[in-house]
Amino acid sequence: MGIGEPFDNFDNVMNAIGIINNPKGLEIGARHISISTSGIVPKIKEIANRDMQCTLSISLHQATDEKRSSMMPINNKYNIKELMEACRYYIEKTNKRISFEYALAKDRNDNMEDAEELAQLLKGMLCHVNLIPINKIKNRRVLKKYK
Repeated sequence: MGIGEPFDNFDNVMNAIGIINNPKGLEIGARHISISTSGIVPKIKEIANRDMQCTLSISLHQATDEKRSSMMPINNKYNIKELMEACRYYIEKTNKRISFEYALAKDRNDNMEDAEELAQLLKGMLCHVNLIPINKIKNRRVLKKYK
């Protein structure tokens, strides 16, 4: 996570997982491998059709289109409705739960309204929510050039 969108490099990521998982490679069990995506809908469906044992993690961070688009521009291409349809397809096809990543940003998505929207969005889904508290960095230095 945090090194780019794996589904933008899908074939190489699939090859890497094959090597990592292979007994002649690193022999790490597929259930110990997680693929994290911002929500590339066609690739979520493609990975569902491959029936891999890896964990699928979705960087969600907001539960409504307006709010998610402000944090995650990918939402302008694949909105929450499309993303949730792909996630439900994945769950139905694989019978595996999805891990939803939700970074809690103070005063941005950490209130009861957001929690209720998230609960409503994911209601009934086979999933796990990973709440990731993030904070502003106190006393950080900002280079004038980047202000």
